[in-house]
Amino acid sequence: MNTVNPISRDEANAWIEAYGSAWINRDPDRIVRIFTDDASYREHRFKPGAEGVAAIRSYWDVIVREAQRDVAFEVQQVVVAGDQAFVHWTARFVWLPINGIMELDGMARVSFVVERRDGIRLARVFEEWLDIREA
Repeated sequence: MNTVNPISRDEANAWIEAYGSAWINRDPDRIVRIFTDDASYREHRFKPGAEGVAAIRSYWDVIVREAQRDVAFEVQQVVVAGDQAFVHWTARFVWLPINGIMELDGMARVSFVVERRDGIRLARVFEEWLDIREA
């Protein structure tokens, strides 16, 4: 954990708001704007993650833009420690592969660098843990 450049709660909230907005709008180009070029994005603990913004964009293009509709995203809690934020969030959307509703209850750990884009600190590492319910 980098304590030289800690992230503030306001900075973490701005980042997660940008993340949620990109998800609600199903916009892969917007999501990669809040990550470093060499960022890693891991959704499943025991599967390889997406490495680099091209891979993150591709993942979001297939999983979010093509397969989800009517996304709702809500932040439950944000905690910061050093250069990391820990976020509890919930989401709900139409998941086209099952033509039904998917609900997620997730936790994410986000590690940040000092660099900013559009006034938002950039994330270098995004890891999440999910509980999923299909309806």
